[in-house]
Amino acid sequence: MKKAIASTLVLLITGAITPAVHADTDSSMSDGQLAHSVRVSAARNGVSLSHVFVFANSGHVTLIGWVPERTQVALAERSATSVDGVTSVNNLLSRGR
Repeated sequence: MKKAIASTLVLLITGAITPAVHADTDSSMSDGQLAHSVRVSAARNGVSLSHVFVFANSGHVTLIGWVPERTQVALAERSATSVDGVTSVNNLLSRGR
């Protein structure tokens, strides 16, 4: 499991470093701003983000890590989906230790 998460992180980080072709969206928000907005939305909804990575790429958001309660997995996804500019959410969160 740890190896799969590490491999996914490497792919996401590599993709974030290389220039991406941006799809036409209504939002002029950068990927970094979008990821920040997703984190703010989740925190405002009570999701503990201390062990969560948020990646954004042209409106597509990926959540990776763990949260302390199972209910926060779905809540994090709903929070991310509610952010303007988010077109899809890949929720790879799990309940942690």
